[in-house]
Amino acid sequence: MDSRSSSLPAGGVNVIIITTLFLALAYVAVALRFYARHIQKKSISVDDYLIVVGLIFTTATIGIGYGLVLNGGAGRHMAQVTPQEIAITLKVCLATSALLGNALLTLDSQLFVPAPLLWAISAAFIKLSILFFYISIFTMANVRKAVYVVIFLTVALLIAVLFESFFLCRPFAYTWDKTIPGVCGSTQDAYLAIAIVNLITDLCVVALPMPLLWRLKLPQRKKIAISAILSLGLVICAFTAARIKSVLDLDPMDFTYTMIPDLIFGALEIELGIINACLPLLRPLLLKFFGSGSDLDAVPRRKIESQPSNKNDSWNSNTRAASDPDEERLYMSMLPQDVVVQKDVYVYRSPGEMEKARA
Repeated sequence: MDSRSSSLPAGGVNVIIITTLFLALAYVAVALRFYARHIQKKSISVDDYLIVVGLIFTTATIGIGYGLVLNGGAGRHMAQVTPQEIAITLKVCLATSALLGNALLTLDSQLFVPAPLLWAISAAFIKLSILFFYISIFTMANVRKAVYVVIFLTVALLIAVLFESFFLCRPFAYTWDKTIPGVCGSTQDAYLAIAIVNLITDLCVVALPMPLLWRLKLPQRKKIAISAILSLGLVICAFTAARIKSVLDLDPMDFTYTMIPDLIFGALEIELGIINACLPLLRPLLLKFFGSGSDLDAVPRRKIESQPSNKNDSWNSNTRAASDPDEERLYMSMLPQDVVVQKDVYVYRSPGEMEKARA
């Protein structure tokens, strides 16, 4: 073995440690998600299947990162990388050695054909899981329309990545073999455009439930606690923005060294996305193991009756309950199955008429 390959560079070590840690947390989050379903006695739904697919592709994406670090020279300056390591990098990223043949590998070869594709599939399925969860709890037509629009954008983005991966260079073999006649579009520009659209869809996913959440009849501190969980998506958006910057900072002449931030931020974006998709569904576990003392527990008793304490509260609570069913569905979707909510909704023309009915 070449002495230059005898130890991993600091950047490569960081990639392995950080991505492995958060991948483990993602697996834990998905496992807890299914355990929460078991506690609630709820069947597995579409959003659960989607998050599992996202986790599988996330694992494959992280595996490519391992291959780049362990055998492909990622984290070392290009001058320290052997031709054999560049070949291994291409084999790992292209996911097949048959495509390589005996092609002459050059430094400006496109290293990431399947890597961004696997990453995009991961990100798409994670977002689709969150969006289908929204569909399961939102009934208002305008809200559901907004969710479907974001679903369309997410699928369209994935299709765009497919086209970018396979049609940016013509012929396709010119992607890795620059000794044959061919032409490529700007890989960096395409990559950057996809990252920006991905950031926009991330922001949409975070923003969709917030209006209904803040209309819930909950104490302010509990709204803030739930918002903090749902707003983990903003942290993901921050990593997306950092990843965009890392793409702009890529140096084609020292690609193996400058690719480290992109590897880390890209991995964190999808790993935290999985955790973010699971957190809202883990509330039953908090109630099971920690009781009703936390800010996330907006319902202090096992049996909740909607019997207001005065006339005005009665009038307001009943009319609001009838007009905003999604507010209750958004929150109650995270309750354990054995919590019984009793709510009788009546429609009266005036508070006085309601008092007569009670008498």
